[in-house]
Formats: sequence, structure tokens, C-alpha cells
Amino acid sequence: MSPYQEYKAYTSRFVSEFGFESAPNLRTLHKGITDPKERHWQSLTFDAHDKGPGHERRYPMYAGENFRFRLNPLADFVYCSQFLQAEVMSYAYNHWRREFRGQGKPSARLYSGQANFSQCSGILVWQLNDIWPGTSWALVDVDLNHKPSFYITKRALAPIVVGMERVVTLPPPYITTGYRPSKSALDIWAVNGLTTSCDVELYISAWDIESGSNVPFPEETRKNTVTLKPNQSNELMKLDIPNAAQTVIAASLISDKGEQLARWVSWPEPLKFVRFKSDLEVSVAVEKSNDENMVVLKANAPAKGVVMSVPIEEGDEPDFSDNFVDLIPDEELRIPVKGLKGRKVEARWLCDWEKDGY
Repeated sequence: MSPYQEYKAYTSRFVSEFGFESAPNLRTLHKGITDPKERHWQSLTFDAHDKGPGHERRYPMYAGENFRFRLNPLADFVYCSQFLQAEVMSYAYNHWRREFRGQGKPSARLYSGQANFSQCSGILVWQLNDIWPGTSWALVDVDLNHKPSFYITKRALAPIVVGMERVVTLPPPYITTGYRPSKSALDIWAVNGLTTSCDVELYISAWDIESGSNVPFPEETRKNTVTLKPNQSNELMKLDIPNAAQTVIAASLISDKGEQLARWVSWPEPLKFVRFKSDLEVSVAVEKSNDENMVVLKANAPAKGVVMSVPIEEGDEPDFSDNFVDLIPDEELRIPVKGLKGRKVEARWLCDWEKDGY
């Protein structure tokens, strides 16, 4: 089981199949596991609903390498396994779309000493939906509940996307263990999947994760007008990250009409070393209308992997147009939702359980 960060090294002209497994929605699991005493990820019934070879090792190994996690109670296992699936797929999409560089644009990677241009022209995701209430590679479970990976896929395959990668600036000391390479520089690029070029504004902001305070950047870094060439990725800039181990960088592309076309938030890796704000708060408000409600999300410090849902006792999930988002201060995300029917919207995020103590 290779680290998922090695997806970058597995680039090919066409990636014929890739994916990662996760649990379905908690509602779906309750339908499949009717005995309350069996509703934990190490029960015999749960084990029978996961046909992935080595699944007992896969979750704690991949999660333990990358972020702090809880596998019990079952609601936490669902969140953490779905978080893992979404992060894995996001990493792969981010790098593979970058590799569609267009005519005459050398890639950072070489094959047999030859500079290839469009290293990756497409991918096949396994899989879209499921046929039973089990843990699988599906983006949508058998009851048509969208997992976080569904929303990651929707955003990653949009016509215009922005991407970022933290770059190694200092390798670890020679013959040592327990040290990670320093990544205090950032590559930023965008992909224009349209057949015409477009001019957009690139906005950059930086935030301290633990305090929630803004990290200043020069004006020439914070806002730039860029032209995205059609049908290819476009390298935009490289910048240094102040206090990289505790700083998130947010990038967004805004059209000439003021519409946000793409957004990305870059976090330090691995996430398990990140220190979140001790009183991190995510606020959820619903603006009501006749046909469609709007959920408004805000946070007082950077929050990772925010997932919205309605209480399980209040019936099926509504249809959120987006979900599994990263939040930064001084920004509100407005997400349309259908089928809410006056119900309360709840949110959870990575390490939200730590607010109750360790």
C-alpha cells in the first residue's frame, strides 16, 4: 500500500482506473446493520460489509500517516473514512489535471529522458455509485447519498480549476528518522478546460491556523490579472510560505463579472501535525426561500473538511449543491440546498472532537 502522495508518480497518458474506499452515509449503515451492538467498524457485521482486501489495515495506516482520526463511534468512522477518500482523490485530481499542459509545455516529469507535454489526458474514476449498503469505492452510496469524494470530483473536474502544491525546500537531515522535508514554497497553477482563453483575477490570502489571524502578503502577490490559455494547464506563480507549518494559503479565480470560478486551500502536510485554534467555531445559517434555501458557512479560523448534514433522526439528507469545504476567516461560503424542509443543518470538521479535550 503506497502512500497516496505517490499518485503523482503514477501519472500516465490515460489513468484507466483509480479510487479509494470509504464508508457510506451513517443512515445507510444503520439500514444494513440493524443490531445496534454491531454498529462499530470492528464488528463482524461491519466486516462482512467491506469486501476490500486488507481494509482493516488500510484505514488506520493511511489515516495515521496523514491526519488525526477516530474510528469509534461509528459516526466518527464514517466521517474519517470519507475524509480520507476525499483527500486521496483530491490529491490525485490536482496533480493529474496539471499534467495536461498543452502543446510544447514541458512537464516536470520525464519518461526515458524524453520531455513529454500533455502527460495525462484523462482518468477513469472507480466508482460512481453502489448497489448495497457497504463500504466501497463509490462516490455515491446505494441510497444516493453523496460522499465528500463526490463533491471533490465535481469541483476537480469543473471547466476551470485552480491548484496548488507545496514544494520541498529543505530535505531532512542525513540518516535520520522522524524528520520531514520542509515545504515552504508553493506552486500555483490553473486549468482552463474551455476552447477559448479567458482573463481572470487571481486572489491569494494566507492565514495562521492556530490563531486565525491574517498573514500579510505584498499587494503584487495578493491580486493578479492572469490570462488562461485554452484547453491546458497554466502555471501562474511560485511563492514562499511564511511559517509554512502553521499557515494555510487560499487561492481563488474571479471572472470579469465577479463570479468565483475556482477555489483551493493549501494546508501543511501531514495534517496530523497541525495545531487548530482551541476555540475554533464554524457557524451555520440558513437563508430561506420558497424553492431553494441557502446555507451560509463561516469560521473564526481555518477549518478543514467541513461537512454539512441534517440530524439523522430527521430523515434523509437534503441535496447540497456543494459540501466538504475548507473555511478561512473573513469569508463566507454560500451553498444552495434543496429539500431542506425547514430542518436544522449541522456541520462537523476535522478534529472537531478535540474541543471536548484529549
